[in-house]
Amino acid sequence: MKRLSILTNFILFSISIYCQYPSHSFSVLNYNNTARSAALGGYSIAVLDNDPTTGILLPSNIQKENSGHLVMNYVNYFADSDYGLLNYTHDFKNIGVFSASFIYCDYGAFEYADPSGFKSGNNFYVYDIMSQIGYSKKILDNMQVGFNLKFASSQYQQYNSLALASDISATYFDDKKQFGSSLLIQNIGRSLKSFQPTTTKESLPFNIQFAINKKLTHSPIRFHLILHDLQQWNINSDKSSNNSFSYHLTNHIVLASEFLLSENFNFRLGYNFKNRRDLQPLSRAGSTGFSWGVGFKVKKLRINYSLTKFHFSGTSNNFTLIRKIAN
Repeated sequence: MKRLSILTNFILFSISIYCQYPSHSFSVLNYNNTARSAALGGYSIAVLDNDPTTGILLPSNIQKENSGHLVMNYVNYFADSDYGLLNYTHDFKNIGVFSASFIYCDYGAFEYADPSGFKSGNNFYVYDIMSQIGYSKKILDNMQVGFNLKFASSQYQQYNSLALASDISATYFDDKKQFGSSLLIQNIGRSLKSFQPTTTKESLPFNIQFAINKKLTHSPIRFHLILHDLQQWNINSDKSSNNSFSYHLTNHIVLASEFLLSENFNFRLGYNFKNRRDLQPLSRAGSTGFSWGVGFKVKKLRINYSLTKFHFSGTSNNFTLIRKIAN
């Protein structure tokens, strides 16, 4: 109980400080680096089912059963930009389970031009790098807590910036009842170095998420409800667009389902209300805001794929490979 009291006090202190900052930099801290979570709407999920990818976003999901697993992820993004992840989990007995991740985001090459538009023929490159260490500990039969420490660096031509951030989370999962819930407080921290020495240090994309899920007893379907950006009620991109209670509420909601057809094949589907409202064209909404994916196993290799529809001109393809390489 003492541990839970300390954790609760720290959470309340973090909320009171960081909900003051509506604008932020270092979006790399929020990038979705697993196909499973991308297919389910793009946020963390409270499921403990020996999948090491769920512990990357939600550190309290890191399990000792994940020890020895290597995760590789690649995302084909917009306008020749892409990013990748490498993750490994190891169980240190009597200490806890640790997860290490490295993320590289490449935004492509840009051609130099002067104010008049004359191009010199030379290029410069823009990229983000993030390293992350995660830790989890089981404190009750069905409950785990976790912590991420993240270091991010942005290099935009000759300009660069640095940031240090952390996540804290708790996951409750009852394997018999197949019910789970989680709380995640994401990106507690500040920038260490700004692009310009004279500018104010940028705030980070602070986010509070709460998730619940339930698998039906006599059906291979698990439903997810995820609430995001709980630190701020009004998260409309256009602050004057709609002020109704229902509009604000649904902006925080992501709905998702997993169809657990077998141990070797799953189908996933997600719907993000805010993405659909912010990104849909005026003429035709189409499938903007929807995401879907599959997961299957080929011998000892697990493969996850997801497709997220952001706009008619842009989709995100996410590929994840999972392989156990050590005991």
